[in-house]
Amino acid sequence: MFQEIVEQYDNPEERSGLKEMHHAANAGVFSVDSVYDELSAIASSRLFHGGTTTMTRLLAGIGTTMQRQSTSGQAASAIRDAILAGQIPPGTPLREAALAAELAVSRNTVREAARILEAESLVRYRMNRGIVVTEITADDVRDIYAARSAAELAGVNALAANRDSAIYKKLAELVERIENAHGTGDAAQVLEGDRLFHATLVSAAASPRLSQFHARLQQEQRLALALAEQSSRQLGRTADDHRNLLDALRGSRSWARAQLTKHLQAGNAELQRLVDLLAQTGDS
Repeated sequence: MFQEIVEQYDNPEERSGLKEMHHAANAGVFSVDSVYDELSAIASSRLFHGGTTTMTRLLAGIGTTMQRQSTSGQAASAIRDAILAGQIPPGTPLREAALAAELAVSRNTVREAARILEAESLVRYRMNRGIVVTEITADDVRDIYAARSAAELAGVNALAANRDSAIYKKLAELVERIENAHGTGDAAQVLEGDRLFHATLVSAAASPRLSQFHARLQQEQRLALALAEQSSRQLGRTADDHRNLLDALRGSRSWARAQLTKHLQAGNAELQRLVDLLAQTGDS
């Protein structure tokens, strides 16, 4: 079986790489069955698509091509990009067989990718439905913002104590980016600038674990925002307040904490309205 798979490859380097995988499997580094499963999927993909597999259907438009050595990490990345781009809406079941065919990987690889995404709270297992993209509820929004507040206030405290000029410089650059994107109506760049601004603020606490925790919260929040990058028009937002927040961060610790709390409360209310709008759209 292995020799049949290798013969599908004309490139000597590719053949050599496959043989190394085979030897590693025989040595017990990998499961022989899992390696054969992956190689079979790759070979089938090459025969059908001429060497690479460009994803279609659920993942269409993401621009990701799975190369000859597919992995659960690559599969998770492709699915994650599709979810966060709004290509796969919240509540959508992720069918193992369909995704395996689109990615040209085994169903085992799709399951492993799903476990990665479940740990990131992007998908969940539902009784009788299997793997589904996580749906964000009003309660989720409140919880996310409560947790974000704790993480970001820690950043405020640290910044007020050390007055890190590099952090202030990056925050100022991000304010410019957000305002420019807002002025051109580029909602996607407004959201990305906002994400980076708050991640930078948390980084002032110099805690990798806190930054990782905060990044996960932002990713969960993005699930709802992914469906409405035009949300600034839907919700009637006419101005951005990150410059006011930056000015407050340059002031006293108490003033900075108060302004951040106000900023996050406004974001919480906005996302609550967005969740309600999406729910109404889904019911209509």
